[in-house]
Amino acid sequence: MLMGGKPEKLFADRLRQAVAEARDVLDIGTSQRFAKELRPYESLFAGKNYIAAGFQPAMAHGEYNCDRHEDIQAMTFPESSFDAVLCIEVLEHVADPFAAARELHRVLRTGGFLFLTTPFLAQYHGKGRDSYTPDHELYPDFWRFTHQGLERLFSEFHRLEVQPLDGPIEFRLKQFYLTPLLAWPPVRNLVDRVDRPRLGKATTRHLVLGVK
Repeated sequence: MLMGGKPEKLFADRLRQAVAEARDVLDIGTSQRFAKELRPYESLFAGKNYIAAGFQPAMAHGEYNCDRHEDIQAMTFPESSFDAVLCIEVLEHVADPFAAARELHRVLRTGGFLFLTTPFLAQYHGKGRDSYTPDHELYPDFWRFTHQGLERLFSEFHRLEVQPLDGPIEFRLKQFYLTPLLAWPPVRNLVDRVDRPRLGKATTRHLVLGVK
């Protein structure tokens, strides 16, 4: 969860970069249109062909229902279908992340952007226990990725950028369930001043921006 400050600014800046010139945009692995942290940025997609695709999504969100079912490991879209692909907190739930990475690359057009986030140091957040059911009612949680793992997964992309979304201080606040403190401006401002997100250090999430 983004709690304002520098992490949210980084997320917003990279998202705008990914979709600014895009005509066709795929949001893959989502539960509904503009889910999770996309909702505040819905206006960025005005006039674009935005498609929200999830694995067996629950169609219980009215106008925000997903547009279609897709398996990120074997999508049905033709090659080079999209100018931008968004994949937010999905990769950790995928049985074969390498297959997913190949598919993300395949459906992008040359010059298109991949915008992806995935947890690193974070607690289990799947819903499944005994079976592999990757729909949005009962899904597993398989993986955590270092920046080096993400660089390897997405080595086919050029201009690949992997960044920590927060730093060691914010990570520890979240680790000890003190996240609500970040909603208090004095704490948010202090953390933004003193926290130093760096690759190879503690962070709850990584952000990936790549160009095909």
